[in-house]
Amino acid sequence: MPLSEHEERILAEIERRLNEDDPRFVRRTRRATGRDPLGTRLQLAIAAFAVGLICLFFLTFHLAFGVAGALLMFVGLVTGASALRGGAEDGPIGDRVRRVFGSSRQDS
Repeated sequence: MPLSEHEERILAEIERRLNEDDPRFVRRTRRATGRDPLGTRLQLAIAAFAVGLICLFFLTFHLAFGVAGALLMFVGLVTGASALRGGAEDGPIGDRVRRVFGSSRQDS
């Protein structure tokens, strides 16, 4: 059952206040639940690149493996770069990478 417009406004207000009051908690819970779209896109990009690299090694068996591997690696690089380059409001790329993969320096 979808939320009413009034309920959606209330929920958005609660989320906004929580983010203002405790942004560190919001980052930790978002990372723990896997709801961070940047992290998902980066993980998919890394996986595509790795599978492409493996396919590239099979180039000796058939040319199609090499072509598919090169394409997968290219798609992985483009997806990862676009995920990192996305919204300027998120801050520098290094901060976004640390947010996704975690860092002991930022959490302490």
